[in-house]
Amino acid sequence: MLARKSFHPLPVAFSLACGPDQLLCIIMAPLRTMTGDTCTDEKMPQSPVSPTNTDATLTEDFIEDAEDSHSTIQPSVRTDSFDVESAQPQNEKKRPKFLRRITVPFRSEPDPEYVTENRTRTLEKTPNGFPRLAAFQSSEANFSVYRSFSYLHSRVLLDLQDEITTLEKELDDIDWEDYDEEPARLKSRDFDVSQPEGECSRRVILREIKAKLMEYDEVLIKARTLESFQKPSDRNYRSVRRYCHNQKPLMDAEMDAIRSKEDIVSLHNGREWATFDGGVETIISQTDRLLQKIFGTKAPPLQKYFRTPEAQEKTTDPFVSFYSSSRIDKLVNILITFVIFCLLVIPVVTMYQLTNTAAHVVTDAQGNMTTTSQADIDSRDTFNAVGVLIVFTLLFSAAMSLLTKAARHELFAASAAYCAILVVFIGNFTGPGN
Repeated sequence: MLARKSFHPLPVAFSLACGPDQLLCIIMAPLRTMTGDTCTDEKMPQSPVSPTNTDATLTEDFIEDAEDSHSTIQPSVRTDSFDVESAQPQNEKKRPKFLRRITVPFRSEPDPEYVTENRTRTLEKTPNGFPRLAAFQSSEANFSVYRSFSYLHSRVLLDLQDEITTLEKELDDIDWEDYDEEPARLKSRDFDVSQPEGECSRRVILREIKAKLMEYDEVLIKARTLESFQKPSDRNYRSVRRYCHNQKPLMDAEMDAIRSKEDIVSLHNGREWATFDGGVETIISQTDRLLQKIFGTKAPPLQKYFRTPEAQEKTTDPFVSFYSSSRIDKLVNILITFVIFCLLVIPVVTMYQLTNTAAHVVTDAQGNMTTTSQADIDSRDTFNAVGVLIVFTLLFSAAMSLLTKAARHELFAASAAYCAILVVFIGNFTGPGN
């Protein structure tokens, strides 16, 4: 801490009356501001220089230590002058561009936090065992694979079937006995109503048959519904098996259920191009690994484009990838559109080039143009065009069967229509005068 010199304050102001009807004239002396124990002068450009050079003395001799910079006494500020430049904002925002000014009225206000807040169950934060396996299988619809127990359904149905068959025989025996004794008993219910409840009467057997039939029908309908479930694809089934092998959520004995591949059904109905979508996801995953190895990134580069933020929060396991089905569908639709475009445009352009008259004109080294005979041209054009038609019709049929779930009659109708379009093109552009 530096020592400070004592000084005598100068007079602040004096007044002079200019007259009874005139204003009071005030002459201000140079203002001083006190900051802690230090006094500094705020001299204006108009102020006269002190004859005793007091301002310079105060500025040179009085140095404030850093410990006094936290003083609560603030320097006084002159209010009798106005600075135009200081009144302007320092960080003035730039004027929005034309497109931004147009789109701003159409933008909706952002949702509050309690609307956008999302809670996702993370696999690593779930206890390992049945809870984690359930969290994994419920995290993606493709992983919802379970046993159908078709063998046990058959056993139960066969057992109920045998019980109902036995009751049916008992009912037939009672009917024939009553018919032999008195045929009129079978023409009215009065005899059955009069029989005691404890005896093995026709009404008792019918009541048992009714209960067994309802039970049998319920199991039969459920089994029929279960048989309509789709089988999981090999890709999805192997994904579940890999996860169970890596994480080992259950004991080896409890894993027998997942090993019965022929008895596994999927709760997911499946997308129309499930096989093609799986291939696209595999290509994306392999490309991600390659790009990550080349550029040395921490996360896969394509991950943010094909995975939603919610899917990324489900797990931190690098071997588990949750792709967004909607984003994969968009990519698949683009690829399907490109394939359809190629199958329609390429054969047309190829056949047009084959049947073009100018293509048969040959120029020799001397610049003379010669053409072959018209018969040779027609036969060659027709043969080449038919070959192009056969090749692209086969490609179209293969694309329809691989990329869609078209039935056989739909596949036949689509292939026939495609072939008819190419045949019409050949008929219009092949022959003399084309």
